[in-house]
Amino acid sequence: MSTGSGNLRANLWKLYVLSATATFGFALPILLPFQQKYGLTLQQAFLLQSIYSIVLVVLEVPSGYAADRWGRRNTLLLGSFALFLGMLTYAVMSGFWGFLVAEVLLAIGSSFHSGTTEALTYDSLSALGEEKRYLKVNGLQGFFALGSKTLTSLLVGFLAVVSLRLPFWADVTLFGFSTLISFTLVEPNRMIMKETQHLKAMGRIFTHALIHHKILRGLIVLFTVIAAIDLQLFWFLQSYQLEIGLPLTSFGITNAAMCLLGALAYKEAHRLGKKAESLSSLFIIAFVLLLTCFGLGAVSAMWGLAFFIIEGMAFGFFDPITSNLMNRHITSDIRATVLSIRSFAARLLFALLTPFLGYMADAFSLSFALLLTGCIGIAALAVTFVITRKVRA
Repeated sequence: MSTGSGNLRANLWKLYVLSATATFGFALPILLPFQQKYGLTLQQAFLLQSIYSIVLVVLEVPSGYAADRWGRRNTLLLGSFALFLGMLTYAVMSGFWGFLVAEVLLAIGSSFHSGTTEALTYDSLSALGEEKRYLKVNGLQGFFALGSKTLTSLLVGFLAVVSLRLPFWADVTLFGFSTLISFTLVEPNRMIMKETQHLKAMGRIFTHALIHHKILRGLIVLFTVIAAIDLQLFWFLQSYQLEIGLPLTSFGITNAAMCLLGALAYKEAHRLGKKAESLSSLFIIAFVLLLTCFGLGAVSAMWGLAFFIIEGMAFGFFDPITSNLMNRHITSDIRATVLSIRSFAARLLFALLTPFLGYMADAFSLSFALLLTGCIGIAALAVTFVITRKVRA
């Protein structure tokens, strides 16, 4: 394929479409009742999520390395096809073993998308000489991803009433379309590593990003803390909604509102200006995000949902600004691998935290677990601040 400016510019709108379609927007809200209806116990459902997380964490960095070594387009195409096959397996199978195959395929697909989309976006803009647009473009990708979830949150209830399998077929359609879009992407000209000892190469990139490069290390550590807390709050959301007595029929509406406002934050992140593009500004945004944990722990009422909205908007600013700062300090031959290291660290921290915090919620209360989440986040943020105080991104 030609790598002319027209083809590279087309990458941008195609990646917008990919951001909107390569989600679990229809299936995720009804995943647990679907699994239980088609033969799973609650314990088996949780086991599947654990297996999904393990596969995702294990493949996170190798998939980024594959994108650096064998191409962003090829990696995204493989990831999109794995997502398509995984969702198709869910749509036609029943029982633990069928759903296990689906979860493994979905984890493979998600890992191959993680970091690669951002790397292809930045490299396409770099080839066009438009790197300064990355923050806006990446923010729009987040806008389309959450905007898609806003729409699917409103529609999934209507599809599920007809059949619990119908939302999965809707996602099969979206993943099929994302596979076609991935096939049409163009690989931009960039640096490609020559090293053939792959494990040694990945180790060298780990060392570079987490030890030698102080700016990348600071950004990765900060992102790890905040992304893990953001993911933890996402999994606390439904428990909080149940605790405050929110009707199940309103879950979709409130989730859609949260996704929409988070999407707007992504879209407008570039308007914060150059002053926001620094580690000190990211610490301020991170501190605001962590304060919402204390608000949620202290308030058990309908209006407490506002703290989830504030948290989602704070992360909507934090995520693209962090990505932009990181990409400025990563060469194109290792870009996807370093971005995958960032995601790997965040998912690993979440995997370590969530069983403990879930136990605390069961043993004491959800409010206590939320307050504890905030305390852990503030403590981790303070340590991160100390180790990065001399770093200027």
